[in-house]
Amino acid sequence: MSELVVLKFGATWCGPCKTMEPNIKKMQEEFPDIKFVSVDTDDDQNLAKEHKIKSIPAIVLLKDGVEQNRVVGAVLITPLRKAFRDFVSSPKEEENDKE
Repeated sequence: MSELVVLKFGATWCGPCKTMEPNIKKMQEEFPDIKFVSVDTDDDQNLAKEHKIKSIPAIVLLKDGVEQNRVVGAVLITPLRKAFRDFVSSPKEEENDKE
């Protein structure tokens, strides 16, 4: 099974980051197989630079260490949930759903 990791880039002073937090908590509840890691861009500038984070909040979705998708800015729960559903489903699982 693939390792699914979400890096949540933000900062303590970031208003939109605070706005996104309830949506992130919902995603953590809905997708318990994903490991969520919070990254404060002020404290870990190297990791932010490595992932080319230009603005926050930013959510980087990694499968086996490879970026699959990212969500930048404060987004509503529906598009965020779609990004997570797309992230966790593989083509093989989608084929099984059609049968």
